[in-house]
Amino acid sequence: MSPSVHSRRNLLLGLVLGLLAFVAGVTLAETFLPEWRVGGPAGGPAAFRQRYEEIAARAGLTLEDGEPRVYLSTGSRQAYGDLQPQGKELSDWLLATRTAVRVEAFHPVRSTESWPEGSFAVDFSLDGQPYLVTWWNRTSFFKILDPETSARFAERLIPQVLHPGESLGPLRRDFFGNSPRLMASIQGSPTPQYVLAMASSAASVIRLPGTLGEAATGDLQARMGRVFTTFYGGAFSGLLVLGLFVILAFKSRVGVLNGALLALLTVATLNPSPNLSLGIRSLSVAVVLLIGGWTFILWCCAESLLRSTDPELTISLDALRIGQLGPRGGRALLLGLNYGGAAAGLRLGLLSLAAALPGLRPIPPAFNLPLSSPYSSPVADGVQLAAGVALVLALSFRVFPLRWAPLAAALLAGAVLSPVAIQPLAGRLVANAALAGLLVYVARRHGLTALLATAVVSGLLPAAAFSAGHPGWLKLGLVATVLPLAAFALLGWIGLSRPAAAEVQRLSPPAFVRRLEEDRRLRHEMDLLARMQRGLLPRTLPSLEGYEVAARSILANEAGGDLYDVRGDEEGRVWIAAGDVAGHGYSCAIALAMTKAALGSLIGRGRAPAEVLRRMDLVLRAAGAQRNFTSLALLRLDLATGEAALSNAGHPYPLLAVDGEVRELALPSLPLGQGPPRTYRDLHLNLPPGAVLVFCSDGLFEAQDGDESLYGFERAQALLGVAAGWDAQRILEALLADWSHHLRGTPPLDDTTVVVLKRKPRSSPE
Repeated sequence: MSPSVHSRRNLLLGLVLGLLAFVAGVTLAETFLPEWRVGGPAGGPAAFRQRYEEIAARAGLTLEDGEPRVYLSTGSRQAYGDLQPQGKELSDWLLATRTAVRVEAFHPVRSTESWPEGSFAVDFSLDGQPYLVTWWNRTSFFKILDPETSARFAERLIPQVLHPGESLGPLRRDFFGNSPRLMASIQGSPTPQYVLAMASSAASVIRLPGTLGEAATGDLQARMGRVFTTFYGGAFSGLLVLGLFVILAFKSRVGVLNGALLALLTVATLNPSPNLSLGIRSLSVAVVLLIGGWTFILWCCAESLLRSTDPELTISLDALRIGQLGPRGGRALLLGLNYGGAAAGLRLGLLSLAAALPGLRPIPPAFNLPLSSPYSSPVADGVQLAAGVALVLALSFRVFPLRWAPLAAALLAGAVLSPVAIQPLAGRLVANAALAGLLVYVARRHGLTALLATAVVSGLLPAAAFSAGHPGWLKLGLVATVLPLAAFALLGWIGLSRPAAAEVQRLSPPAFVRRLEEDRRLRHEMDLLARMQRGLLPRTLPSLEGYEVAARSILANEAGGDLYDVRGDEEGRVWIAAGDVAGHGYSCAIALAMTKAALGSLIGRGRAPAEVLRRMDLVLRAAGAQRNFTSLALLRLDLATGEAALSNAGHPYPLLAVDGEVRELALPSLPLGQGPPRTYRDLHLNLPPGAVLVFCSDGLFEAQDGDESLYGFERAQALLGVAAGWDAQRILEALLADWSHHLRGTPPLDDTTVVVLKRKPRSSPE
């Protein structure tokens, strides 16, 4: 069996399993969730329009010409939703009143002596009884009316939510902030209920379960305050993401093409027509544009951070954007169908489980109606969910170890995004971590296209299933949800049938990704160079009878060219070398390796240090290392007598401390590998017991603090005069500590190497 046939069979099997999971979720929802249990409206749109017109006339409102707009709604964004029962009683209340799904009617109102120009909306239960009525003052929507006027409008609306045979008890009036609030018990209702009216620039009246005695003022204040807390929490999160976007844009590390297209897709699926939540079209349009902008910023941040972490995750999405659909993109779309069905079934199953188990409760609604509004649509919600998961995953890669990042992303995405609305908090965290974990897995294993398709399909499938159950009310909704699902399947199979080369022929990552890849390549190369340089340095220093030797090389930001070595020759003498290859990068590393190799092959054989340097100069010139001249100080030492010969090719003068006196061993010369051919000379000296010889690279003497003040030669000499009596390792540590103190936290600009050779005093045991 060919791999392509095997892959297609696996995709078909996955599709079947995903649909089975979704069917199981719908079955549970129809058993436990009130939105799926309440059935359909008692009558068609015409009957509810007539009922709406009767209520408007009874309130003294004059409707403008035309038919009122009537549609199904879950009331998902009603400000008073938090005032309803918050336990298992909520499901009972929604089922008893048939308000889990409502019929909203909406129409503009003409200006009369009794009412200013505005808009009027009524929420009906599916039995046709008014549940919520709202009027907006269109001419001054953002201007709060004076308390007396707004209270008078609210009083006119309160009787309109009464059902046949009901009446109002005594009216209680107080204030929520500066806005009047009116409450009254409903007499004659089957269960205790009361009305709550709020008035400012608009007036709204809603029926709520319970009695006025149970509805304590403080409790109402707290519940309504949660609405504002949620708003401010979302605004704070939005500011953080906006700040991240600004930082990425300032660093030129953000790609905008995919984000812009998804924002346009989001805006295209939102409906800016006024509804119960907004009475002014211009404000509705502003909300749509705000959500589109938020989608753009959120997706750009997520995609840009993931590109810098794992560019492979975005390849199929780039191919889709430029119309180069291939097997990778086709597979991602089909996987989105598979995992989308599983995600939709998982979400409905978790909500149903919360409704069935004691101690847990789902927070309605299980889905949003109308399917398209200024606030949401299945496509818009899916894009934002995918963007949120991708952003949390990208941030987790930067904060947590790679192996723990997906788990951390699942937990954080579940806590922050909360696509499954369950109370209490512990239940919500567990449920959302499960759903977010599935989305994180899809993103990590299959890329952003599969994640995006999964999130969108998980919203489209429940909407399509519910629309199919109410074709008289949701014909357009059924078409608007089924067509994208069919498009996912069709495009997926088309992509699988195309050659793989077609998907990447004209694919080019954004400029900032190319810059990041180049930076990443350079960092990798510099890391290799740094390791190469460290590999050229001795891992351990030999033990020299009667002497102590200590050395350390501190690399700057890049791999440089400092070197040191301590080795013996066939005549029993010890050679100590300290040098510096100018420059950075590959050429420096090559010159450093050549210097080390030439040194190892030339020392000994009866040669003096000056002769070794002369021959090394010829070797480096012949090898073409003129670009990287090399300074090198070379010492040949007879351990028994302390007799030494020193030659220097342009390296900083070594420091010699004998009997409390510190001096430079001045030996003027030029570095190896550049300029005209030259000769070097030897300086003969004797290291008596207690003498200290120190080799330092220019990184020590030329180090600058924040005020650009040099460390200098005098400071090292003065310290060595004090520390000459210490052992070699302690002298080394003292020099480097003083050097580091001089820098005051300023990063060194060059490598710094110090080699300390000390002949033990006669009193020390050999």
